[in-house]
Amino acid sequence: MDLTQDILFPHSPDASTLVLACRPQDYSASMIARAVEDCDAHVINLNLLADRTPAGELQVALRVDHRNASSVARSLRRFGYDVLEIVSPEEYDPDEELARSRANELLRYLEI
Repeated sequence: MDLTQDILFPHSPDASTLVLACRPQDYSASMIARAVEDCDAHVINLNLLADRTPAGELQVALRVDHRNASSVARSLRRFGYDVLEIVSPEEYDPDEELARSRANELLRYLEI
């Protein structure tokens, strides 16, 4: 499944897309949102896909407001969801984000 096309979601350079799988009786949009918000992220879009996994599980396409969705994926796994796919912006660089975070911390100290 190619979610990089803008069929499901319009383009957003600061968002990541995940595809989840779960049993139909375990599907809960509020539980998915809670798992995402545990990582200080927000759900931008959530779509239930027509396709199912070979095991008959539902597939859910989810877009969050983080460029790196690895922490969101870990949280969703803790809540019992299988993460099938993660699509993050191509320009994402974890070293750049770490440097930006450290620079922001330095600026906070200088303001004190």
